[in-house]
Amino acid sequence: MSKKDSPDLQIHIKKKSISGSQVTQTKNRQNSGSNSSLKTNFFSSLWHYGCIYLHRMGNELLKIRWIRRLWHVWERTPPFFKIIFSRNGLLSAKGRTLIRGKFRRAFFSLIPSVAHQLQKHYGLEGGCQHCSTSCKLLFQCPHWDDSSSRCGVYEDRPNICRTFPITPQDIKDRDLCAPDSSCGFTFLKKK
Repeated sequence: MSKKDSPDLQIHIKKKSISGSQVTQTKNRQNSGSNSSLKTNFFSSLWHYGCIYLHRMGNELLKIRWIRRLWHVWERTPPFFKIIFSRNGLLSAKGRTLIRGKFRRAFFSLIPSVAHQLQKHYGLEGGCQHCSTSCKLLFQCPHWDDSSSRCGVYEDRPNICRTFPITPQDIKDRDLCAPDSSCGFTFLKKK
């Protein structure tokens, strides 16, 4: 067995002698897996403390309102993509209409002043009757609570919820999902 293949770990220590010249000493230590366990312990503790730091940082960031709103939008992404690629999504005419409506509302809600100008242009009147249909367009929002008929994040709801409906097409999309009940919002001008 050569020195490279030996299970012994060699540690080189440089010391200065009294005369000032450097002397190198070599110590041998049995490598009984302690080196790999040190690495494992180091990385696991690094992971642990990193997760704690990220959790604390995340909690601090979520105190900022726009980041909370962005997080609430992000939470809706998985159910949105799940329904898009289902039978009720792209494969049906109603699904395609609702998907186009979601994208249209998302685009206009990125700049709330534009959404409000469109509402003013079309003459938005009325108010929400809490029928929950707008929270169930295409899929049910994960923040909607059926038992209390309220939004779980109402104070921090995203702009896409705050500005609904933006155009008369939004009311048509809503009526596709609940044709038997009427919306509390109306538009004076139609497209």
